[in-house]
Amino acid sequence: MTLTPDLSPTPERQLDADEVDLLDLDRWAADGPPHEWFARKRAEAPVWHHPGPDGTRGFWVVSDHEHVTALGRCPHVMSSDEDNGGIVGLGPGDELQAAFDASNAELAAIGLHDNDAKMLLSLDPPEHTQNRKVLNREFTPGAIGSLEPAVRELAGTLLDAVDRARGDGDDVVDFTTEVAMPLPMQVIGDLLGAPRHTHRDLLRWSNEAVTGTDPEYLSPGGSQLAAAAQLAQLFSTMQIERQAEPTDDLVSKLIAAEIDGEPLSQLRFIMYLLLLVTAGNETTRNAMSHGVWAFAEHPEQWDRLREDPSLLSGAVEEVLRWASPLLYFRRNALEDIEVAGQLIRAGDIVSLWYVSANRDESVFDDPFTFDIGRSPNHHVAFGGGGPHFCLGASLARLELRVLFESMLERYSRIELAGPPDRLRGNFLHGVKHLPVRLKS
Repeated sequence: MTLTPDLSPTPERQLDADEVDLLDLDRWAADGPPHEWFARKRAEAPVWHHPGPDGTRGFWVVSDHEHVTALGRCPHVMSSDEDNGGIVGLGPGDELQAAFDASNAELAAIGLHDNDAKMLLSLDPPEHTQNRKVLNREFTPGAIGSLEPAVRELAGTLLDAVDRARGDGDDVVDFTTEVAMPLPMQVIGDLLGAPRHTHRDLLRWSNEAVTGTDPEYLSPGGSQLAAAAQLAQLFSTMQIERQAEPTDDLVSKLIAAEIDGEPLSQLRFIMYLLLLVTAGNETTRNAMSHGVWAFAEHPEQWDRLREDPSLLSGAVEEVLRWASPLLYFRRNALEDIEVAGQLIRAGDIVSLWYVSANRDESVFDDPFTFDIGRSPNHHVAFGGGGPHFCLGASLARLELRVLFESMLERYSRIELAGPPDRLRGNFLHGVKHLPVRLKS
C-alpha cells in the first residue's frame, strides 16, 4: 500500500481554542452534541485527529457519512475485537475508558478476562459471524413482528398509568422514567423470560453497567463490574431453572445453542444476556425520549402525523436519525491506512461518529430540520450496515412505531414542561429526564 506522509498531529498538540473537547463529559451533559462543530469538521477535516490529554496519543474522529459507513464495513482493517481495544472508550482521558479498563483489570485478576468474556459486539469475523448466528433467527423482522400485540399491551399499560396520574391533577410527566425507560426493558425482560418483579432491577443494573459516567446512575459503592455481577447472578439462577424446565424464552434458546457443535460456555452465555439487556434497553429508550422531545419542539410534525398516520414508518426513521441514540462506536486500526488524506497508523483508535454522519449535508437535504416525511433517509443510527449492523434494529423499530401509534390515539399535543436533563456521557445520547405535558 502506498502511503502519504504522516499528516496526523503530534502527540504533544493540544486542542485549539476553537475546538471541542469530546472528552469533556460536563459539556456533553450541558449542551449535547456539538452539531455546529461537527458540521465544520465534515467540511474541513472529515477525518481529524483529536489530541489526548498530557501528550497522549489521542484518537481519530470520523464525522462524515461516507467514511463512517465505509470504515464500519471493513473489519479486516478496523477491528472491534476486545483484544485490539474494543468498541467503547476513546483512550486516556476518557472516563468511560477508565471505567472499562478498571473492570477488565478486575476480571483479569480473577481469571475471567478471556475470549469468552467478550460481548458479540467485541468480536471480529469470522468469530463474530459464528456467534451472531446463535440469535439471528430470533430477531428477524418476521419473528419480531409476532411480538407486536405484547408490545402494544405493555405500551398501553404504561400510558394508562400516565393518564391516571394526569387525571389526579399531576399533568407533568417525566416521559423518560415513566414510559421510555420501562417499556424496552419490559419487552426484553419478557423475551428473556425474566420474572416481572426483576425488571426494575434489570433496569437499574443496566444503567450502572453502561452509563456509569453519570453519578445519578451509580448506587453508593457501585461500579460497572458490580452491576454486571448482579445481572450475571440473576442469569445464572434463570439458567438453572430453564435447564430443569425449558421454555420458549431466549434464556432457554441460549442454553440449547451450539457453536461448531459445542454448547456455549458459561461465560459466553452470560455475555450474550448482558448484551441483550443493555443494548436492548438503552438505545431504544433514548430514541423514544428524543422522539417525544422532537415532537414537543416541532408540534407541526405531530399534527402532520395525526392527519396522515401513513407517515408513521417514515417518522420512526426520522426519529432514529434525529436521535442518534448511540453517539459513536470505536474501531481499532490493524494496519496503516490512508483515509481522506490522513494517515491512520496501526494501533490507532478510530471513532465513528454516527451523530455527525446523521446530519451530513451531502446525504440529507436540510439535515437540521426534523421532517417526518424525509425520503430517502439513509441514517446510520443502527451502524450503517456491515457485520455489526444492529441485531435488534427490527425490535427497536417495532417498539418506536407501537409507542407513537399508541400516543397518536391519545394525545393531540406534546409540550415540554421544563428543560430535558441530558446524560453525562459521550457514548450514549441519553436523556435522563424529560418533563412533558400530554394534551388529550
